[in-house]
Amino acid sequence: MAWFATGVAPLDPTELARARQYLYGGLVGSTVAQLWLLAALAGAYFSGASAWARQRLERRFASRWLVQGGVAAGLGVGVQLLLLPFDFYLDYVRERAFGFQHQTALAWLGQWGLSALVTLVALVVVVELAYAALGGRGLGAWWLRMWGVVAVGVVFAAAIQPVLIAPLFNRFTPVGDPAVSAALGQLARRAGIPHAEILEVNASRQSSHTNAYVFGLLGTERIVVYDTLLRDQPLPEVEFVVGHEIGHYVLDHLAWGVAFTLLFLLGLFALLGWLYPRLARGPQPGDVAGLPLLLLLLFLMLFLAAPVTNGFSRWEEHQADAYGLQLSGQGCAAVASFQREEHTDLIYPDPPAWMVAWFFTHPSQQQRIDFARRFCRP
Repeated sequence: MAWFATGVAPLDPTELARARQYLYGGLVGSTVAQLWLLAALAGAYFSGASAWARQRLERRFASRWLVQGGVAAGLGVGVQLLLLPFDFYLDYVRERAFGFQHQTALAWLGQWGLSALVTLVALVVVVELAYAALGGRGLGAWWLRMWGVVAVGVVFAAAIQPVLIAPLFNRFTPVGDPAVSAALGQLARRAGIPHAEILEVNASRQSSHTNAYVFGLLGTERIVVYDTLLRDQPLPEVEFVVGHEIGHYVLDHLAWGVAFTLLFLLGLFALLGWLYPRLARGPQPGDVAGLPLLLLLLFLMLFLAAPVTNGFSRWEEHQADAYGLQLSGQGCAAVASFQREEHTDLIYPDPPAWMVAWFFTHPSQQQRIDFARRFCRP
């Protein structure tokens, strides 16, 4: 059996049942939360609440900017408070029940509040700029102008995330273990990116989940490894995991991902331009009272298009797996890493194909193991 070559046994029947419960419960909970979000946005618009809020603000303030910002802020606060019970259950109660969550309830609420504030500020800024663009002339259809603002926001957010947003929640430092740091530096040199930043994040502050990722844009790109992964996996496995992330870096997956997102959103906004006038009570897209309907339609389309967006992500992840296996030369360690993650992160290895297609941003764990086995020469 393959685990004799890797030294890591697959999940036993009890663990497998628990992993299945963890996966299925999480998918059901997150789907219900998404549907609740759509219901909240529909309620805000079709009940007349957003129009009432706009009218009240117009009576109090002469500035269009204050009215638009007020409606956006009120909607953002209301929706986030409605979603708080779902967030608390899924990210705190449930994660704690499965042994992952490390924070106290108060600490979790503090980080949730900070995240909610960042999201609220971003929403207000984008709404203000988007509705300002709608007031322009000769700049194309209204939906195209709104897409332009969102496109700039996506690029800006990707660029500032590593340097301004992520440090609000965690500490990022050079990899502390000299042997690991030297090995990862050698990997980067072999990949032709000797000056790439490879950082360790104190993810154990929040949970025991293991992970690594690459993020950033326009010169802020960096590779990040969880301290939990460095603690739980031996060096050959870490080399494969970081080789995978180097693959994202070298293959320009960040830029391709942003480009795909912008083109995909362009299609959604074109569809939005057709749908909105047919569903709005007043077909004026420049009325900020219609903001909940705009968001409702966008989020609904994103939900229905999940197989497309997740399919693109899985394609990139498979490419990164192939690159990491070639770069690190650690085929058996890759198999062991995937098998170990089944235990440390309670990953159900082989869910139904339809579930992978709709919900998964990565290939299933079993698909990744089967592919890595081709490179394992014990």
